[in-house]
Amino acid sequence: MADADCTNCPIQVFKEQSIGHQTGAEKITLAPLDPRCQQVTNCLSDVFIVPPGKPVTTDYPQANVTLFENGKQQAFASCLVIWQACHLMTQRPYHRWQPVNGFITYEYHSQAGRLIYRLPHRYWEQDDVDIRVILIHLLFAACATQKVQPWADPVVIHDRIIAEFLGLHQRKDINRLKKLLLIESLVRQACTLEVEIFWQKRGQIPPVHLSFAPLWSAKPLYHIAKAKDGSPYLSGLSFQVVAGPWSTYFLNRQQARQTSAYYQYGWLPISFAPQIMHLWQRHPGCVVMLLYLLFRRRVSQECSTKVGTLLKLIYGEDYLQRAWHQSEVRRRVMATFESDLEQLFQYGFRPLFADDTYPPSIQPWWFTTRDIPDDPDAALDYWAEKARATPLTNNSRKKWSQLLNAWVSLTEFPEDWRTENAQGIARSKPRVSAQATSAITGAMIKQARLQRGMSQRQLSALLHKSQSWIRDIESGRYKIKPKDIALLASVLGDFTSALGNRVNHSQPDL
Repeated sequence: MADADCTNCPIQVFKEQSIGHQTGAEKITLAPLDPRCQQVTNCLSDVFIVPPGKPVTTDYPQANVTLFENGKQQAFASCLVIWQACHLMTQRPYHRWQPVNGFITYEYHSQAGRLIYRLPHRYWEQDDVDIRVILIHLLFAACATQKVQPWADPVVIHDRIIAEFLGLHQRKDINRLKKLLLIESLVRQACTLEVEIFWQKRGQIPPVHLSFAPLWSAKPLYHIAKAKDGSPYLSGLSFQVVAGPWSTYFLNRQQARQTSAYYQYGWLPISFAPQIMHLWQRHPGCVVMLLYLLFRRRVSQECSTKVGTLLKLIYGEDYLQRAWHQSEVRRRVMATFESDLEQLFQYGFRPLFADDTYPPSIQPWWFTTRDIPDDPDAALDYWAEKARATPLTNNSRKKWSQLLNAWVSLTEFPEDWRTENAQGIARSKPRVSAQATSAITGAMIKQARLQRGMSQRQLSALLHKSQSWIRDIESGRYKIKPKDIALLASVLGDFTSALGNRVNHSQPDL
């Protein structure tokens, strides 16, 4: 940015003002004239000092959201718009951004519609994107679910909430000023990403086109205090955050009940953000897998995934094709993947390898060592037998082919990833007695769905269930439980009053 552009910037004006020698705290708003300015953090670093001793207690504005009330999970907006934004911030090499009129853009296509993301060109050129900005997107997505109209009702949060979410409050290796500047930088980066949405009609939900707009708008308030010598220092930050126009279509609870928009949410574990902070530098592939599991997994306690799918998310198809022909690339991918999978294991995930597709000969070494005997002589015999039985295929194309087609199931999860006791939005689901449940049939549920003009796919999206689950419920192949009725009633309404009216429909599902 040219010097002339900084002339009237509030930060520069504040820097040039006479500080005086009066002690005490004051609140001022220091926002750059250009919201895409990349020099804000450097300017703040130049203006403020690190005060000696204990800093003045900051009088924060009262936050109007409460996170992780149950101590385990928090509902968060998990729509495709947020998933793609988070995935783009992992900066995978196969994300091909295209320069367009001073911006770089990335297009995502699906059967449902098209998403176009953009960033200022110089922003990406300077390699200034921090992978940890993913966590700010998730934090704002969690805060937005607590608002009836997140596109209009501002979320008020401050740096202490953000620092605790990121796990920064436990770090002793960086001073408070650096923590505040990191938070300011991550929030600003999250608010720089814009999205344009072209979405097709889905059942009764009309098509939509939303022009380019930031995913989040955050108005910062810099809390300034003065040291005894009159030097200013940054004692705290607070933000007023509003979700972008995307939330009117994908996080609209009222219109979702009227089947004219979506309300899509998942569950964010309390340990997720600190784990990403721990992994992001050394294990970016593990970060990609954790994001994939976070957005893909809704309620079920088991998640089966093809290894080839995970590798495509981490490396892209072109890089995997190179691995077919270059042994060094192949060796590196397999070793890194096993290391990333080990990080999931240490985090609390317990993988189950399918013997027919993921035989012991290609399973990670750290997984096979779980059977090592404690006795030293027995352990020696174990390794000798292991060496004889295990073929030397670590670098072979055969192992590579097997790995791409292997399946791994995650059957156990960290405690805060388990959603059976999750509280939040689902807290208001109606209760249904066991007696009433026994009288409800799949045909009645199908009737209630068709009366509301909903397809099985639309209903499954609102419930965060698979379409096959809805199909099995309606066909009678799956036994209806009280919690299932409560979940269905939260979207379809109270259909228990029609227990005597069992109607069969021959209308095909859409």
